[in-house]
Amino acid sequence: MGFLKNFSEPFAFALALWPFVSMLLTVPVLALLYHRDNRIRLSSAIVAYGTVLYLLGLLCFTLYPMPADAAAYCAAHHLTPQLNPLQFIGDIRTDGLTAVLQIAFNIVFFLPLGFIMGRIWRWPLLVTAVLSFATSLSLETMQLTGLMGVFPCAYRLFDVDDLLWNTTGALIGFALAMLSLRLIPARVADMTPTTTPGFMRRLITFIIDMTLIAFAVMPTHLFVMIVRSNLPSGSNGSWQSMEPFDWTGSILFLAALILFEGVVPWLRGGCTFGGSFTHMTVETRPREGWRRAAFYVARMATLIIVLPWHSGGFNLLVFIGLGIFWLVKHQMPYDLI
Repeated sequence: MGFLKNFSEPFAFALALWPFVSMLLTVPVLALLYHRDNRIRLSSAIVAYGTVLYLLGLLCFTLYPMPADAAAYCAAHHLTPQLNPLQFIGDIRTDGLTAVLQIAFNIVFFLPLGFIMGRIWRWPLLVTAVLSFATSLSLETMQLTGLMGVFPCAYRLFDVDDLLWNTTGALIGFALAMLSLRLIPARVADMTPTTTPGFMRRLITFIIDMTLIAFAVMPTHLFVMIVRSNLPSGSNGSWQSMEPFDWTGSILFLAALILFEGVVPWLRGGCTFGGSFTHMTVETRPREGWRRAAFYVARMATLIIVLPWHSGGFNLLVFIGLGIFWLVKHQMPYDLI
């Protein structure tokens, strides 16, 4: 029982972190569920957030808690890596049941990881084996380096046997995943892009698109700023200092917004890059000619108005108004065109 008590505190810490980490990961989790299943099932959401808890637990069990007195611990302990892959044999001879339980827990801890990779993420055996080993190696390395220098010395033992048993556990989990797929085949989702996306799918897709726009605009803006900073100065100092406001970032963002939210879906049947990932199209019904052009103009105008270009809260009022409109009509105003 004393052996099991060592895991109660890390598990409690993982449970405490779980709601906050889940909140931070909500967008990627929902995006991945839309990408895989083309819908959000309650069972899928439970499994997804259960996976978050498991990964948190794996991290906490491995690295938490740290010794309270770092100086005293480091002065009294000098842990060196255990690199003998057969050391577990001697450990079993000397420690008996405790060593066997340690091996069993190393296997059990990684068994869900292999099952998740095989059943939920549907990765092949080679990918599962490599990533499971890499995960174990990363955890062992963090133990060896005191959580990458956060703690001044190694406070857990880097043990090559752990790599062996962790990877073995993941492979057993993968085998169980393959067995479960034979007994209970996974549902084959219809990946046809939906023309009637709900508010949540629209929001997740929009966040993905805005993230892509940010990644496109920021390095471009930085490049422009570097070029401008190296231009020759005018008679009254650098020419950019004479501008009352730098519109470069806003212009680049507007151009990227038109490209990602206007040109791209126009050319791809209504699918933005984010929409392709979540299997949705912004075109809720077939439109041609001037009606299609008017739809895209109205949608772009709505996006420009609702985004926080300026202070004053007008965009927030528009956003609230759109939310109320959605609650009543279950569509956006531009969908009526």
